[in-house]
Amino acid sequence: MKINESAAGLKFRKFNRFYTNVLGFLNEHIYDSPFSLTETRILFEIYNTPNCTAKDLQDKLVLDRGYVSRMLKQFEKEDLIYKEKSKADARHHYIYVTETGKTIYKKLEKKANEQVELMLKEIDDEKQHKLATAMEEIEAILSQSLSSKTSGISIRDYYLSDDIHLLIEKQRQFYAEAHGWDNTFLAYLHETFDAEIEKIWIAESGGKFAGCVGLVKQDKKTVQLRWFLVDAAFRGRGLGTQLLEHLVTYSREMKFERIYLWTVSSMAEARPLYEKFGFRLSEVKEETSLWGQHLTEERWDLELS
Repeated sequence: MKINESAAGLKFRKFNRFYTNVLGFLNEHIYDSPFSLTETRILFEIYNTPNCTAKDLQDKLVLDRGYVSRMLKQFEKEDLIYKEKSKADARHHYIYVTETGKTIYKKLEKKANEQVELMLKEIDDEKQHKLATAMEEIEAILSQSLSSKTSGISIRDYYLSDDIHLLIEKQRQFYAEAHGWDNTFLAYLHETFDAEIEKIWIAESGGKFAGCVGLVKQDKKTVQLRWFLVDAAFRGRGLGTQLLEHLVTYSREMKFERIYLWTVSSMAEARPLYEKFGFRLSEVKEETSLWGQHLTEERWDLELS
């Protein structure tokens, strides 16, 4: 008899809650050590990944850039890791485990094996084999399912405080790397989130940030488009169009009469998309020194009424 989708979903969530408790057995101060589960995973990846970089850790473990940076600084302070500049590209640093780090890692690995043996101690050989087979089947089925959906992107229209920190960092990183804007832009970014936020849309894929856009309310009739960004890994897939569709549709439903945005003339790649949705250039300011560059600001407006 085929299990219907809702029943399967309930069983999946029940198992997930149970297995979360199993992981809790190893979590927090894992293996009676001062390391959390995530810290142990970071050390594991550095130990087992040739020429590991901070970006490798972010991507593989789906961790925030700031969190990884803080952990690496702490690991350096404790003499667990060291960094070396890449000879091919001085902007990149490879991360390696020190002799002290190797010693601690091997102790953690030994303790991990002991705890697994402890969990299996009361299970007979036949049931251990059955358990291992079931685990392999779960991994195979979910791996196939997840790999077939890696291109899927979801967009949510709510945000948490951690999302604001991530959006600020993503914006800072993009404009620093792509346009050379300096740290004065970071202070400006923080100020923009002090406004009356109407809505923020965040796009994600496989738990990773893919893009965002937001609305700031100016008055009952007018909203400002802000924080429009598509991550480099997701460009060329129509995500920018999807984000703006959500924003414009919402603005019409809420009976706003005008959406406007400020950009700079050097960001020409966004112009066709703004024009596609009916935005028109309405104001151009004189070139000025801004965020470490000479920039010409532009205002674009979309009339909804």
